[in-house]
Amino acid sequence: MIEIAIAHDTLTPSEYNVYKLLVSGYAYKDIASTLVIAPCTVTTHVMNIYQKFNVSSRGELMAMRIKELEGVIDKMRSNLSSTRT
Repeated sequence: MIEIAIAHDTLTPSEYNVYKLLVSGYAYKDIASTLVIAPCTVTTHVMNIYQKFNVSSRGELMAMRIKELEGVIDKMRSNLSSTRT
């Protein structure tokens, strides 16, 4: 998984761990099981993540993630083309 610097710099380590699984499509109960934390802790982290990124749903968070990844891909393409010239 490509790390997104904005998410990594904005979130606490625990929130970032939840974020990575959340944007990978894990259900809350699966996040809790994977990270060995209570489901209510997952909910708290997700609420904090949504607040920090000013979104209100997983769909909005995923849309933001897709835009970030598109930016990473564009930058990689640009770097690749500049090394070829």
